[in-house]
Amino acid sequence: MLWTFDRVMVPTGFTAAMIRLGNLMNHEIYGGPTDLPWGFRFIDNVGLWMRGAEPIYTEPSHPTQIYEALAYLVVFGITMYLYWKTDAKDRSGLITGVGILIIFLFRFFVEFLKNVQVDSEITMRENTGLILGQWLSIPFIIWGVWLIWRAMKRKPEPAVQKTSVDYNQNVKPKK
Repeated sequence: MLWTFDRVMVPTGFTAAMIRLGNLMNHEIYGGPTDLPWGFRFIDNVGLWMRGAEPIYTEPSHPTQIYEALAYLVVFGITMYLYWKTDAKDRSGLITGVGILIIFLFRFFVEFLKNVQVDSEITMRENTGLILGQWLSIPFIIWGVWLIWRAMKRKPEPAVQKTSVDYNQNVKPKK
């Protein structure tokens, strides 16, 4: 099964980046206020605005969707490199582990910049210092590390078995 996950992980980074850009277009899941020059002013009342109301803009905020999209494109690049230029595809679970580790490590840290999504996260942040997205990232970070460790301690097993038949030989028919 990890063989399949390794192959699915390669386009996952690209797909996740496109999803985050969709979040940017929809003015959702953005960060807290910033005075950095690339802060975005998002429409706070998108639902009402789409029905004709005047838009209410946020103060300049971190475009966390872009931060995450860039991280996911890095994952795409790294997993493509691992798949095509190394023996990682022969180490079942390695590409999956690397992808999961990078995605969820980055998500853990970018969550510090995001606005809380639900009111219960305010209490959660006050009590633990972390919000739901960070708590949900921790098991995946551990899983990614474990997958990498497991893949590296095992011998590589070629995904495609080599055969002793040389298909480039000229075969002469029997008489």
